[in-house]
This record gives sequence, C-alpha cells and structure tokens, in this order.
Amino acid sequence: MKLIEQLTAQNMEPRKIFQTIRKQDPDRFHVQKDVQNVVAKIRAEQRQGLTPMQSLENVLMKNDFIYEIREEPGTEIVTEIFFLHRDSRVLWRAFPHVMMIDATYKTNIYNMPFIQIVGMTPTNKSFIIAHAVVSKERGDNFVWVLERVKAMLDECMEPRVILTDRDLALMGACAKVFPDASRLLCRWHIQQNVMKHCKGAFTDDDWKKFLSFWGSLIESPSIPIYDYHLRNMRKRLVECKRSSKFF
Repeated sequence: MKLIEQLTAQNMEPRKIFQTIRKQDPDRFHVQKDVQNVVAKIRAEQRQGLTPMQSLENVLMKNDFIYEIREEPGTEIVTEIFFLHRDSRVLWRAFPHVMMIDATYKTNIYNMPFIQIVGMTPTNKSFIIAHAVVSKERGDNFVWVLERVKAMLDECMEPRVILTDRDLALMGACAKVFPDASRLLCRWHIQQNVMKHCKGAFTDDDWKKFLSFWGSLIESPSIPIYDYHLRNMRKRLVECKRSSKFF
C-alpha cells in the first residue's frame, strides 16, 4: 500500500505500478485490478468529495492557469478543456512566429485526445504554449482549441509557420483559424512513416545506405540542394530496382 501511494504520487500508471510490485515481490499473488482499486481509492480521497472536473478546476486556479471549458449543449457534460499558464501566455505573445501542434491518444482514463501546443524562440528553444483535452478529433474540436490560442494574441501577432502531423482535420482547422500561416508537416512524423512503410523492403545494409541518403535529403538547407539530394536518391533507388515501390 505504501509503495502504491508513493508511485501514485509520482503520477505512475496503475499498470506500471503493478509491474513494479510484481518485480519486487514475485511470489505474492496480485492482479492488476487490485492496484487499480487502490489507486482509485487514493485519488478519490485526494479529491475530498469533489468530482474529477471540480478537482481539475481547483488545480488550475491554484496554479495560476488560464482555462476555458466547453459543454455539450443541453447538458453539463464537459467535452473540451483548454488551459495555459500565465507565464506561457507571456512567452507566446513574445514569440508567436512558430507553432507546433500534436495530439496524443490513450494518455488518460477517459481516452480523450490530449493536444499539446508548443512554441519556439529565436534561439531554437521550445516552450509550452497550451494544452487541451477534446472529446473527438474533428475539425470543430480543433477549431475551438485554436481559436482559444488565437485569442491570446493581438491580430498582428499571428504565427507565420505551423507544424503538424498529417491529421487532415487538424490541418483544416489550422487553415481556417490561421489562413495566412505557412503549414508544414512535422519531420519526426514523416520519419516514423518512412520507418514503418519502407524498412521492410531493404536488407540491413541497404537500409543503412538509404538512411544516409534520406538524412542528407531532410537536412537540405535550401531548395536547390534538396533537389540535388532527391535526384541522387531517386537514381540510387532506380539502380537498385526499387523506384516503383517508393517513387
């Protein structure tokens, strides 16, 4: 019980707490549900009779966050939560030129997509702009979040560049709320897709060679140099009789 309390205080997931207990005491019989029940009891005691939403609002207010919620029409069911710290708002107004947006999944017990919005300083340091939890990954949900972000700026401060993954609903929302910003795809997500869909077509040695060509391509500092590396990679793939698969 003491160990569960300590690990819960560190925001460790019940599943990982269970795995830790099994490693420390493999001969004792436990099931994951036992840990989940204890964690639920601990969290209920911490809320002191408040609902999860009331508890969250208390945390946000006590820690100087700005936040907004959206409820389902005709009910009191919260469908979206947007929040940012006042210090983040200051940074966002100082450096509004670049905005990166990503949504993650299954990071909470409600399985609601969690959106993180990040900014960039002129010295290439990233900072958190805001977070949001939404009920669905649809254009309307993303538009609501981005409109909250936009409201923190003056009209002349809108971002010039927005980076996202290839989520069409998110890309459409960015075009609607920030129509004048250049919209780019995140290089990290592109790299993950290349790994997922291409690696199986290469031998280990050829894959290392391909990654070398690919690295030169994505690090290109200008369009002419990019075109040069792209031609080299196309030629190499044609020579290896793989052009039909990748181009």
